[in-house]
Amino acid sequence: MKIRQCILVMMGLMMTIPVALADGIGIIKTLKGEAEILRDNKAVMAELGQTLYSDDEIRTGAESSLGILLHDDARISMGPDSFISLDQYRYDSDSRDGEADISIKHGTLSVIAGKMTEKTPGALKVKTPAAILAVRGTEFSVKVEPLQ
Repeated sequence: MKIRQCILVMMGLMMTIPVALADGIGIIKTLKGEAEILRDNKAVMAELGQTLYSDDEIRTGAESSLGILLHDDARISMGPDSFISLDQYRYDSDSRDGEADISIKHGTLSVIAGKMTEKTPGALKVKTPAAILAVRGTEFSVKVEPLQ
């Protein structure tokens, strides 16, 4: 009887894992050097495969780079000394509807658009201190100098 109870408890726990991961918007796909994630006013070291969430802020070190794979297959690459914020991300994999807002405070950022912008060009926006870029199903890079 105890074995059966243990199996039922383990199955219940395993069923909650995908629900927890479903709240994430993507993962860290590549990481060179050191980077940190600022989440809920706490800094944690970034790790390969780590789940990312809306409102996360990510900062790379002086000789570091980081690659993000979002749920719609969009790819974001950060260069050294970069600081971005994943302000908003909503994506429905069935309808491919969604929207995303990413802010770059400083550093370099490259984006390859995913499925969301295939359906709705401009659904992914990258905000800089000087402009808002609406991604229309292509790839681009931007560099923002730190404020002095």
